[in-house]
Amino acid sequence: METQEILKKRSLFWDVGKLDVEKNARFIMERILNFGDVEDFRWARDIYGSDKLKESLLSSRTLNDRSLLFWCNYFKLDKDQCLKTQSSRKQSAFWKR
Repeated sequence: METQEILKKRSLFWDVGKLDVEKNARFIMERILNFGDVEDFRWARDIYGSDKLKESLLSSRTLNDRSLLFWCNYFKLDKDQCLKTQSSRKQSAFWKR
């Protein structure tokens, strides 16, 4: 899949006009890890590499819990590493009890 093809996927990038593969790398990787399919993931792995995807996964504040746990299992990351990332997310004051 070519660079331009992935960025034209309206289901992933419906809310943005133009993207630069290098400048917007983290945003693109997070969207793919959250909502992408197998083809999208393969593209991201080919472009960015597994190490960058893992780094994005562990530093992300936008991944939903299901995606976070799936990718942590996929990359065989330590459970404590993933739970630490998950619990360290800032919670909106609106949602605090």
